[in-house]
Amino acid sequence: MKWMKRPAARRQGGFSLLEVVIAMAIMAMSLGALYRAGGGALRGVLEAETRLRAATLAMALLDGQWSVPPEGLHDSGSVGNMTWQLAAAPFQPRREKGWALHRVEASVGWDNGRRGLSLASLLPERRTPLDSTRQTER
Repeated sequence: MKWMKRPAARRQGGFSLLEVVIAMAIMAMSLGALYRAGGGALRGVLEAETRLRAATLAMALLDGQWSVPPEGLHDSGSVGNMTWQLAAAPFQPRREKGWALHRVEASVGWDNGRRGLSLASLLPERRTPLDSTRQTER
C-alpha cells in the first residue's frame, strides 16, 4: 500500500514557547523605556516648579526693598529647602547731587547649594528728611 498517503499530522494553532519568551522580552524593554521617559518628564516638571518658586522668592525679596540704607544691605535666611541672600553694593561713585544708586542682588539656592539663581535691581540710597532739605538748599 505504498500508494496510500498517511494522513497529515494536524498542526495546532498557537505560539511556541520561544515566541512567547521573545514577545515578553520585547514588551519588558518597551515598558522600561516608557517608565524612564515618564520619570524624566516628572523630574523636569519638579525642577521647573523649584525654579519658579526660587524666582518668586527672589522677586519678593527685591520687591520688599524700596531703598538701600547708607551703610549698605546684607541679609540672608532660609525658606523651606531654599536659602537666600540679599546684598547691595554701590553702583556708581557718590555724587554731590542726585541719587546714589545701589545694585541689589537677591540670590536663592537649593539642593544644598548645588543649584541656584540670582536677580538684580538698582535702588536709590535711603535719605533722611535732613538730607533732602540739604539737597534743596544747594
